[in-house]
Amino acid sequence: MAAVPLPADTRAGTVGGGDAPVASRSTIPVPRGAPVTLPAAGWFPDPQDASRLRWWDGHAWGAATRVPPSRSEPVVPVVVAPVGPSFSVQPAVLRTTSWASGGTGVHRFSVYAFAAVVLAAASIVVNPWGVCSAAGLFAGVVGVFHPGATGGWRVLARSASASALVVAVATAAVAASAQFHLF
Repeated sequence: MAAVPLPADTRAGTVGGGDAPVASRSTIPVPRGAPVTLPAAGWFPDPQDASRLRWWDGHAWGAATRVPPSRSEPVVPVVVAPVGPSFSVQPAVLRTTSWASGGTGVHRFSVYAFAAVVLAAASIVVNPWGVCSAAGLFAGVVGVFHPGATGGWRVLARSASASALVVAVATAAVAASAQFHLF
């Protein structure tokens, strides 16, 4: 553990301590590798003479000293604000629904996946001029990219649409072969 000095540390000009931990009433033990936040630059009570203020640059004690204002109130450090843009981070709105669900309700039925499967099955039985295959291809593509179901049902709808696409392509090839005498 390292000892991190506070601005009132009696070891003037040191920051972060050495390899050996040094304990005093003005040091804080910090585990090695832990992020350390030191006080901002400003005028603080001098660790060697409480009747004056000494400049702390944010990392080490400076040579500049001054007499504190004559008040009956306790001395409050004057902190120099960092130069540069200041902004605050606004918290993001949290979604309470699952990313896969797409909404609040559960949709188990996909019209396009159902149509793709029915048209692919019809293209196996009856396929005049490849019309059922073409309609099955269209419904299968739409069912893959816009299944309409949510959650695990979305995966099932896409799988059914993809399977119907394979059958529709195969029956379209058979219909084209028969129609145009390709094979």
